[in-house]
Amino acid sequence: MDIHHFKTFNQVVISGSFTKAAQALFLSQPAISMQIQALESFLKVNLFDRSRRQVSLTKEGEVLFEYTQRIFQLFEEVQSVFQDISKLQVGRLRIGATGVMGTYYLTRFIHRFHERFPGIELEILAGNSWRIAELVSSGEVELGFAGRSVIRSQVQQMLLHRENYKIVVGKSSPLACRAAEILPPEVLLEMPFVMREKGTRMRAKMSSWFKRHTSTLAPENTVTISNIEATKRLISSGYGVTAIPHLAVFDELEQGEMVELTVKGFNLAVDYYLVCHSERKLSHAALGFISLMHEDAPNINWGDIPELLDNIFGHSR
Repeated sequence: MDIHHFKTFNQVVISGSFTKAAQALFLSQPAISMQIQALESFLKVNLFDRSRRQVSLTKEGEVLFEYTQRIFQLFEEVQSVFQDISKLQVGRLRIGATGVMGTYYLTRFIHRFHERFPGIELEILAGNSWRIAELVSSGEVELGFAGRSVIRSQVQQMLLHRENYKIVVGKSSPLACRAAEILPPEVLLEMPFVMREKGTRMRAKMSSWFKRHTSTLAPENTVTISNIEATKRLISSGYGVTAIPHLAVFDELEQGEMVELTVKGFNLAVDYYLVCHSERKLSHAALGFISLMHEDAPNINWGDIPELLDNIFGHSR
């Protein structure tokens, strides 16, 4: 006995006859009768009252019919749900992102994603680049957006965006009036320098830059802050100087709340990557998110991740 026996029984009851059930299921009437008999033999009950001409259920048949209706209603619901998922009408997408990517780079895509796919629940987990790679590797998130980290066997990384860093001060800073000059690196040693926390890629890059240009790993007066927004507020108040992603201070520079300084030899940038699991197929929701990014930047070498480009085009058609 299998699900087909229940399907046949259910169809006989709905159709009201063995003949109509056979036509609906594209089976012969003897085949229908044999399946019903097999079901009755397995359950050790009579399901139909055969003393009547018309199809009539026994009490046991009525009980079974209640169950088969529930079973096939659930089948229809499952089919409907997964049709909705494939059409991105319902579902859930978890992504991981570093502070810069989650706060400044992905925001426009998140907004557009919810406009296009309002039924998809989007959850974003934050962490440093190493943590994002771990989340992707463990399957806790489907997509990661982070700086390059040590490649794990299950993780693949594709260059997505190169972000230039800017040296900035607040508009009330004593250095703001020197924005038109090309300043020597040593000028950054004269004010408190706001740095990222130890262990971050930018901290290492800045330490290396200071060593090359000023013979010191960092200014003597250094303030360490892990939160970019807190750094921005501190700098905007006129305190100190910092190197910060251009994305993070674009609005403040446009509005004149911060001032960019030109420092000789300063041209640091950080690369950010799309991080995926190499052994798991991306969901429709994940491909939908990536397709929005592809629309925004079609010239990125999306083919760096195997079959990703075909999936994007196939999904967006």
